Amino acid sequence: MDKTYVKDYTNTYEIHGHKYQVTAPARFDMASGQIVEDAELDDAAAKIARAMYRSEFGIVDPESIKEYRAQIGLSQREFAKLLGWSPNTVAMYEVGGFPSESNNKLLKMLIADNHVLYELAQQTAGSDKEALLAKVNAYLNGQDGSKIVVFEEPRFTAMQLANWFRADNYFQVESDINAEYLTQMKVVKLLYFAYGRYLARTGNKLFSSPIIAMPYGPVVAEIHDSFDGQREIVFEGMDAQVFDDFSAIQRDHEISDLLMEILTDFGDYTASGLSRITHRAGSPWSRTESYGVINPTVIETTFVKGIEQ
Repeated sequence: MDKTYVKDYTNTYEIHGHKYQVTAPARFDMASGQIVEDAELDDAAAKIARAMYRSEFGIVDPESIKEYRAQIGLSQREFAKLLGWSPNTVAMYEVGGFPSESNNKLLKMLIADNHVLYELAQQTAGSDKEALLAKVNAYLNGQDGSKIVVFEEPRFTAMQLANWFRADNYFQVESDINAEYLTQMKVVKLLYFAYGRYLARTGNKLFSSPIIAMPYGPVVAEIHDSFDGQREIVFEGMDAQVFDDFSAIQRDHEISDLLMEILTDFGDYTASGLSRITHRAGSPWSRTESYGVINPTVIETTFVKGIEQ
């Protein structure tokens, strides 16, 4: 057997177009001084590069997934059932595969917030649901609640956000004779989609008003109460507060960009068309009793999983 020695070696790894320099032990041939293959050392160096990539992009690492699953006492198959994935997907992530963006978000939410674990367990279907629920409940009963997320206070009320849509629509109607006036039914749907996206992205509520499961879809209680019986909510002579709220939100680029994104994606839909989207099987509305408050955690997990966008 040729004589070899080990010394630190700097190598560059490319992962999904991103380069990482890693200095780690490598094996060299004593006679030629050339690097030689050593599966254990080579894998260790590559693992460091993958860890750097995970750190840069906030990707859950395999150890965290395995540790969390073990804490609950779930097998890979049960964990896959909980998340709506295949067992092969869980196995791949636990040996170092990178989760997709949406799956990574779901994993981070799950590990950070026991509400998400409880909700996913409740959604599980099939003959093994009771066994899975028993393990989840046993785990949750042993927790002190410290992992449950406390939402940050919203920066705006639902009415202020509705006023942004009202003012924007007012300006559209003024400049385009073909533009249609915004209705109460449409604005509550736009607010619902904005709420879901914001919650999925940040873990925080966009506004504090509850969302109710009405017969024609999710309805923001504050807006429904304020415009009770009104169809049209944009008209000449609107209160100056509408435009003040529009200006205030425009100064908050995160929120104004979100609302503009919602208009871009859903502005051309009719109110009825938006209602049909929210009525799809598996939607938060479809899983809430009539006139009940839709659980924010249900909305969050649904948007993260892409059932609603």
